[in-house]
Amino acid sequence: MDSCREILNFIENIVIEVDKDYKIQYVNYSAKGLTGKSPEKLINKKCYSALFGHSEPCKGCQLQMMIENKIPTLITHDVLTHRGFRKIYSASFNKTSSGNFVEVLTDITDSKKMIDKLNHHLKELKAKNVMLNLQKRETENKRTFLEKILNSTEEGIMVIDSNLNIITSNYKVKTLTNYKEKNIDKCYKIYGYENQCSECPFKDKKLLKSSRKISDKNLTLSFNLFEDYVVESVRDTTKEVYLLDEIKKQQNDLKEKQHQMKLLNEDLLKMNAKLQEAQKVIDDELRQVGEIQSSLLPDKLPEIEGFDFGAFYTPAEQAGGDYYDCIKMSNGYYGFTVADVSGHGIPAAVIMAITRAIMRSYTYDVISSSEALAMVNEILCDNIYTTDFVTMFYLVMNSNDSKCNFASAGHNPLLFFDKSEMTVKKLTASGLFLGTFEDVEYEEGNIEIDKGDILFMYTDGLVEAMNKSGELYGYDRLISKIIMFQNFKCCDIIDNIMKDLKEFTEGRPFDDDITIFVIKKED
Repeated sequence: MDSCREILNFIENIVIEVDKDYKIQYVNYSAKGLTGKSPEKLINKKCYSALFGHSEPCKGCQLQMMIENKIPTLITHDVLTHRGFRKIYSASFNKTSSGNFVEVLTDITDSKKMIDKLNHHLKELKAKNVMLNLQKRETENKRTFLEKILNSTEEGIMVIDSNLNIITSNYKVKTLTNYKEKNIDKCYKIYGYENQCSECPFKDKKLLKSSRKISDKNLTLSFNLFEDYVVESVRDTTKEVYLLDEIKKQQNDLKEKQHQMKLLNEDLLKMNAKLQEAQKVIDDELRQVGEIQSSLLPDKLPEIEGFDFGAFYTPAEQAGGDYYDCIKMSNGYYGFTVADVSGHGIPAAVIMAITRAIMRSYTYDVISSSEALAMVNEILCDNIYTTDFVTMFYLVMNSNDSKCNFASAGHNPLLFFDKSEMTVKKLTASGLFLGTFEDVEYEEGNIEIDKGDILFMYTDGLVEAMNKSGELYGYDRLISKIIMFQNFKCCDIIDNIMKDLKEFTEGRPFDDDITIFVIKKED
């Protein structure tokens, strides 16, 4: 029996034998990688406490089922090792002849990460497919819109390629020519010619205008020559020709100039209408992005006995790159973050959403703030190939003893109001911003908050807001307001600071996104 157990010390799987009271009777040497303790120190310890750090049996534990002679099923354990690394184990169970129970843990961490990464790529592909469909629909809408515009004009419009093929034409062309009565593909055939017109802009690139005669109609043609095609305007000028023949040359020249100005003005009006329509589309897309971004912020702030929380967020544009988040972990730990993506608008909003997803997916139950930032930086570097980057301040708090550790990725310092000293201290830790440099190490600081203390987290849009004279709001003014409103609730502290900021900036729009997150330990 001892030799068999000795053999088990050489396998990678963790093998545990427990009695019906969850006490460990045997565990092989592989368990040391999880707990940091030798097998001898784990004997007679509760398995769920010694191995997984739980205060009660693990969720889905199969021990009771085996006691009732039921067939056990596989379960998974999502745990942190004694070094703070996240591990995922698949657990299988068997009952021994002695009445004890054996649990075999297989490390599936890499497999799980690979599956998660594949799922992430699948979601990205689906998102890209949605975007392509939207772009296709938008292009079709624009084409339909352009056709409606062409058919609403008083002139015939044709687009002709360099091979003299008619690419498209509006209905007016068909009413002015014989186009509607014949199956015509070449532009010159519309006017009854068998070959290219003698006055053709493809022959003479300086040619802007010409005339054609069909039956009793005098048609005036205007040309806009581009690199590979011509836009030809066709007008029925039969009456105009008759009148123009009766007018002096000077008057004719004047009317021609006026006509050219009219065409130019019409083109400008059409262009302006298209630009306004495009701006409406852009504004609507930005509004939708802003709504999606707002939905990613926490629905509500944590409710922890003895603590008060407050948060505020406003983008400089319809969509921004700031965000804050509250991550509830196990065993009373909470992660609080405030981050700022470089730049503004849709690119910053997208990177913000990616960063939030990484924080929530990969740093859950990572109680070391510096390790969490290192993980996020590694993933961002693997997935973002732009010049954009993210600054972040991340604080992990144990709500059971009010002890906190924090790390900073090039972000503004935390403002800590110490009630006992009635002062505000700037707390920070060294570390480069996220998403640009790989293998970055982040310094970790520690702090314990007492009753009346305040933790004030924010983005640089607050302290760098300027008034009309170009003066910054600055730290001195902000710190004085924190001390002034120390006895208020967090939301009231934020409201009073924002009211003071608006008075300072004299109603000027903010040049940057502003985010504030406040934690106060109540007296």
